[in-house]
Amino acid sequence: MSHLLYRLNSEPRLRSRLAHAVEQRHDALEGTAGLNEEVFDALILIAAGELTPAAVARGYAQVQTLMREMADSRYTRLVRLGFEPAQAKQLAALHTRNFM
Repeated sequence: MSHLLYRLNSEPRLRSRLAHAVEQRHDALEGTAGLNEEVFDALILIAAGELTPAAVARGYAQVQTLMREMADSRYTRLVRLGFEPAQAKQLAALHTRNFM
């Protein structure tokens, strides 16, 4: 982040190039956008720690919280880099199956 902030302060046009790169990556990997079912289910089971219905429900809630926190973090970093809130929200939503 510090390196990007430094570069963006000295090279403001880099921001639009970064946004374009995010959009291109998303378009190229569109078929893999989101989290695949197997990984999602595995995360739920790991978070649950056991196979009881109550534990699985807790695991599901924890994975949903993790996904929201990751989306919020992507958004926050983009705003910190100087993207307008609307554009940061749009770019933050363009994540791929690497779960980042």
